Amino acid sequence: MRHTIEHVFDTSPERLWEVFFFDEDYARGLYERMRLTVVRRDLQREGEGPSLIVRRKLQLAADRELPGALKRLFQGTSTVTEVGEFNAALRRYSVTIQVPVIGNLVDYGGEYTWETLPSGQLRRVWRGHCDARIPLVGGKLEAYLLGEIEKSMAENFAYTREWLKVHPAS
Repeated sequence: MRHTIEHVFDTSPERLWEVFFFDEDYARGLYERMRLTVVRRDLQREGEGPSLIVRRKLQLAADRELPGALKRLFQGTSTVTEVGEFNAALRRYSVTIQVPVIGNLVDYGGEYTWETLPSGQLRRVWRGHCDARIPLVGGKLEAYLLGEIEKSMAENFAYTREWLKVHPAS
């Protein structure tokens, strides 16, 4: 399964990514709103501005109830690992999401790209995918996981847009 999600922000790419990766107050508020607990966070930063590269690994635990059949697949754990590489020069942030227990049967992730619009706004595009090679429940798992991404991105967009309004660049 595949999906594409677009959002438009009233900010520059540099400002959005600086907040997204490096603003601790923003991250704390975002994860609280999304009912996520960061179990572990590793962040490596190379370069600045147009040559910025960021490698990020997050282990996240969701405070959500899984549907019945999926709960059995995950055997009581809801911790996922997100591994991403951001490249400002390529205008891309690639993400792989590793799910517990059955991760070797699921290819799940996507890529953010962005462009500055003539209006000066930033359009961020997410192209995600989920391929679950599990007989009988693979399609349901794909739909569920992509649905979770869609919900999370809608919350992320609303929170980020408001955060940027209340905390303008200095």
